[in-house]
Amino acid sequence: MKNTDPITRQVIRNAARAAALEMQTTLIKTAHSPLIYEVQDFGVVMTNRFGQLISEGAALAGFLGCLPPTIQSGLHIFGEDGFKEGDVILANEPYDTGTHASDVALYVPIFFEEKLVGFTSVMAHWADIGGMAPGGWCPNSTDVHQEGLIFSHDKLYDGGKLNKVFHRFILNNVREPRSVEGDLNAKIAACHTGVRRYQELCHRYGAECVETSLTEVLNQSEKRMRDEISCFPNGIYRAEGFMDNDGIRTDQRLKISVTVTVKDDSLEINFDGSDPAAIGPVNHPLAGTVAMCGTIMKYLTMPFDATNDGHLRPLVVKAPKNTVVSAEYPAPCDSYGYAAEVVIHLVTRALSEAIPDRCPAATYQMYAFYLLRTDPRHGKTFIYGEPVDGGGGAFPHDDGPSGIMFVGNGDAPNTPAEIIESRYPVRVTRYALNPENRGYGKYRGGYGVIRDYEMVEDNITLQTSTENNRNPLWGLAGGGDAGVARTILNEGTDREMVLDDRVTDFGPLMKGDTLSVRTPNGGGWGNPADRDLGRIVTDIKSELLDIEQAIAIYNVDRKLLLNKLA
Repeated sequence: MKNTDPITRQVIRNAARAAALEMQTTLIKTAHSPLIYEVQDFGVVMTNRFGQLISEGAALAGFLGCLPPTIQSGLHIFGEDGFKEGDVILANEPYDTGTHASDVALYVPIFFEEKLVGFTSVMAHWADIGGMAPGGWCPNSTDVHQEGLIFSHDKLYDGGKLNKVFHRFILNNVREPRSVEGDLNAKIAACHTGVRRYQELCHRYGAECVETSLTEVLNQSEKRMRDEISCFPNGIYRAEGFMDNDGIRTDQRLKISVTVTVKDDSLEINFDGSDPAAIGPVNHPLAGTVAMCGTIMKYLTMPFDATNDGHLRPLVVKAPKNTVVSAEYPAPCDSYGYAAEVVIHLVTRALSEAIPDRCPAATYQMYAFYLLRTDPRHGKTFIYGEPVDGGGGAFPHDDGPSGIMFVGNGDAPNTPAEIIESRYPVRVTRYALNPENRGYGKYRGGYGVIRDYEMVEDNITLQTSTENNRNPLWGLAGGGDAGVARTILNEGTDREMVLDDRVTDFGPLMKGDTLSVRTPNGGGWGNPADRDLGRIVTDIKSELLDIEQAIAIYNVDRKLLLNKLA
């Protein structure tokens, strides 16, 4: 078919984008778990019949890059003729889907006039996946099979008919079957919403016109991305960083090395030199590493353009077999997110040599925790967990944002106190910015947060997820490093305990016990001595900095500072 006209092309492009956003809305409005409907721990995409991304929702950036290759794996398994209208397929094998078993991908083929024309897909974190750690994020697993149920492109619905045996098997092997079933149905509803919208486009314009228009959009996006990359100076740029430990060998840190090659209008990112896959669960599958690299390239070039497959074509990602960023079966991957964050910031650090005016300092390393009760003999069972906001890295032109989600989780917010208190036996007693900050610079890193909780029932277990406390992430251009996370139990009492590493099955916490989670700041950018006095004064007036700290950190004249504060 000949090229479509520009107006039709843009109408179809934006209709596909609107369909993905409607899928996202459907998921939020029908999900059962706050981790989905509040934290928005999910990704939503639509692809063409080849599994190439054509539109996405506005959720977790890392998930969005993992879903198209997941669908492409399904195409390889089933073949284009192996799908039927009404199919619903589940996949969560980490080496295929790019994250960990808890993030279950669900995809649905789109048919029009009995021909396959595309796919809709959702990836979301389930309330539980049946592994050794309730809710996922095993801190000390040594084998992927310890981490939960594994779905290898299994059809929950085959031609519209529910596989009741498979469905019952899933619900009998998770700790929170009501939440899992509710979220599973919400994902199916979201995908079917996208199917209907794509079919409506085909009814209006014809399937061939829709496919041709979207193909042209992908090609145009590729050209625009190549034009952006061609503005980078050609060269080879390197960086390396370390993770504290793998959860098993706690005295051994893990190295991740990256080499970024800019050549004309393309990028190659190579992880040669990274440590072999770890014994513990901090490994990152290659599919996820590729997705993270695509996220970096996109936000450093065209952050406001809705992402599609064309944007990602100029990128090539390579890694040796079975490293910490290219893990292979049966390497454990359940705590994959730490490596994902290091990958993001290492690539940015390497490219800061080429495009310093575009590259921010590192954000805080992710921090997450679970409060849970899974034995009904001790009370009503529940699993409450979420990643907690922290400080963003400073920009080359401004301070970093405070109280945001780490880069790989994009727009994910925290669960409101009202939801927590209505769903779980926990009271939220404080939610504030964390004034502890060492990410100083000409532009400082954003502040982390403090969230304090009080247990209102007995027999509650704690699990924490934290990294880079011994090897903090970094500032840029002379700015201070990002901070470190802390977990404090029963602060201010004779039973106070400070946890600076991961714990699992910790407790039990009893009624009246308190928990304070404190996320760190982001890294700073530039020499602190160059910081504008007005910004220093604003931080002092905001009670984020005191006068003595300002004088010591920024080498500011005391008299001048006091005059400004007067």
